[in-house]
Amino acid sequence: MGRDVVRRDAELKVRGTATYAFEAPGERPAYAHLVQASIPRGRVTHMDAAAAQAHDGVLRVLTVFNGEKLASTENPELAILQDDAVAFRGQIIGVVIAESSEAAREAAGLVRVGYHEQPSDSILSAERDDLYAPEDDDSFDADTSDGSVAAALAGAEVTVEETYSTAMNHNNPLEPHATSACWQPEDDVPLVVWDSTQGVHPTRAALCETFGLEQDQVQVVCPYVGGGFGSKGEPHAHVVATVMAARAVPGRPVKLAVTRQQMFFLTGYRTPTIQRM
Repeated sequence: MGRDVVRRDAELKVRGTATYAFEAPGERPAYAHLVQASIPRGRVTHMDAAAAQAHDGVLRVLTVFNGEKLASTENPELAILQDDAVAFRGQIIGVVIAESSEAAREAAGLVRVGYHEQPSDSILSAERDDLYAPEDDDSFDADTSDGSVAAALAGAEVTVEETYSTAMNHNNPLEPHATSACWQPEDDVPLVVWDSTQGVHPTRAALCETFGLEQDQVQVVCPYVGGGFGSKGEPHAHVVATVMAARAVPGRPVKLAVTRQQMFFLTGYRTPTIQRM
């Protein structure tokens, strides 16, 4: 009490010696880059990965047609490469694994994708009659109807009614979301994951459920986080993509860093709201 407390990680971060998820140690690391859907809604009809697979340094190309089948798809955000459905622009539909991050990124651009696009609708309006209403929650007053409000105000001499809206906001910490993973099935702990996360335990639990593994088979390591603002509290789809890539090239660490552009699609955001009061 009453005296300054020095952050334990402050000096290492300032000096640049803190080891972040993308810098996880490992021999002969491979690198992954994501292939993303370019339509807002529809289906993938075909993916031609021949040019990408033939690109110098490419090890594997995973797509919605050859991706590993997951043990659980209960969390739709994490259920990537499981079918050809496209739910949003920027959705992960492929992963390129290569000897360098540059080769992986260049090869990802060589994957040719065909779509059957379907109508999409992403306009939020208070006048819509199909807005989602949350289920009643006993922990707080979650009455979403306005019938009781109208009755209470019926005899009021004065009423004040205003509508407030909040904008969409995206998290963009200095360290982008990044994951390194190594799958060595013969080891006592076959899956070791270095992740930029604010919660190693939720990440391990999610990976165990998604891949059908026991908790003692998965280790999640995160000594330092370069900012998160809450967006790194739960794992996002890129973590599953990295583990999928690692299981496709067993014995080799695989590193994936979400690009600054990709963070606007894949790492969570604050939704816009309209509130009438």
